Amino acid sequence: MKTLFFFIAFLLIFPANSSFALFKPVENLEDTQIKRLVISPFDSTSVYTTSKNSLYQSQDSGKSFEKVSVFKDEEVQHLFFDPYFANIVYIVTSRHLYRWEEKLEVLFSAPDEEFIYSAARHKEKIYVGTNKGLYFSFEDALIWHKPKNSIEATVYYIEPANEQVYLATDRGVYSLSGDDRFKRLFVVRRQEEEDAEEFVPRIIKVDIFDKNRLWLGTSRGLYSSLNSGKNWSKVYIGGLGSLFINCIAQTKLQNDVLYLGSTRGFFKVNFKRKSSKQIFEGLHSSYIWWVTFTQQGIIYLSTSKGLFQETYFTPTANNNFRELAAKEPSIYEVQQKVLQYNEVHPDKIAKWRKRLKFRALLPDLNLDYDKTVTYDSGSDKYYIGPRDWGVSLSWNLADFVWNSYEDDIDTRSRLNTQLRLDIIDEINRVYYERLRLKNEIAISSLTKEELFSKKLRLEELTAIIDGYSGGYFSKRIKKLNEQQQ
Repeated sequence: MKTLFFFIAFLLIFPANSSFALFKPVENLEDTQIKRLVISPFDSTSVYTTSKNSLYQSQDSGKSFEKVSVFKDEEVQHLFFDPYFANIVYIVTSRHLYRWEEKLEVLFSAPDEEFIYSAARHKEKIYVGTNKGLYFSFEDALIWHKPKNSIEATVYYIEPANEQVYLATDRGVYSLSGDDRFKRLFVVRRQEEEDAEEFVPRIIKVDIFDKNRLWLGTSRGLYSSLNSGKNWSKVYIGGLGSLFINCIAQTKLQNDVLYLGSTRGFFKVNFKRKSSKQIFEGLHSSYIWWVTFTQQGIIYLSTSKGLFQETYFTPTANNNFRELAAKEPSIYEVQQKVLQYNEVHPDKIAKWRKRLKFRALLPDLNLDYDKTVTYDSGSDKYYIGPRDWGVSLSWNLADFVWNSYEDDIDTRSRLNTQLRLDIIDEINRVYYERLRLKNEIAISSLTKEELFSKKLRLEELTAIIDGYSGGYFSKRIKKLNEQQQ
């Protein structure tokens, strides 16, 4: 009877659909200290993870990983996917910001005695946070500057959100507006006692359910704001008071729950129940660098002793949707075709810059055909000779240092970037709305009127993408369907 009582109590406290089983280590990773893991927002099968100095890639939803790059004499700090373009990953190391798209490209190098902690992409700008403040550049120009009224602070984390960019720094929390002006939202006061534990904001996150709510993870606990950073309060739940927080994570599969990766383990915070619980089953380390949820409910923990995963939620499979998506060109393929058709692909600006480098080597060529005139001083006469060809070449040495056309390219690249982002936003919206609509048509019981209306909207969305791609989208769908028949 007593055994039955404890069994029932266990089920009530830990429901079957929301409790962790045993974390399992992810195999085939050579390194043990795993810093980050990210999943593509465009293709869930594309997964990247990093160790202290290596980048790993998976194209099968994390079942197997391949090492694709090694960083010498620098340590990986952060990793994130481009929010606008598929298959582009940014790697933040202590010395450089890299962009990975089949090959590694250096975007930013830290000045001497500076250390990079974080980076982020927001609209047309890329931001880099170092121990000497914040840098930014337009995505195409890659000319780095510090914003107006720049702050001399160590920027540990950058969180883009709507029209703001939030910064977690050693001097507090700042917001950066569209005109590149800082506003301090949270002040850090220095400890006067030498033996006092330093208070440092390490990570800031915008709540995925409430855009006005901010979460701040510090070296001494969790803080929250309900009004976009105007007022803050410390979260006193369970043992979170002095927790050193490395990561804050949420999943759309669960409301009122926050997950924390810390130096003392992995914690689940339930605000509805006002409780916190440390979860450690199967983990070999209590030092959690990063927490990542998939849309299907699989959770990955990047720890100091390896990468671990656990299926927390049991997803409801939708085979019909997968079949429909399989007969569509990928979002990346559509994006590339649309950018090429509308002549706003980043390669266009890159080719201009490459050609401009060789322009200074080419001379100005003058060709003339005229009579020659000769003066004889002895007879004080002019003699008009036969017509003859003349060729002259000239170089402008200043063009080797600075070419005035660079200003034109910078201006056009900014306009090109803004137009490209607008087009990509529209294509992403239409593409995924179209897939959702196809899924609704396939699995829903609709009346004839509702079915006609949805099919008409489907044709409209198809026509929009065809308009952006010159008819490529429909032709590609037809070809994919023919191949699968």
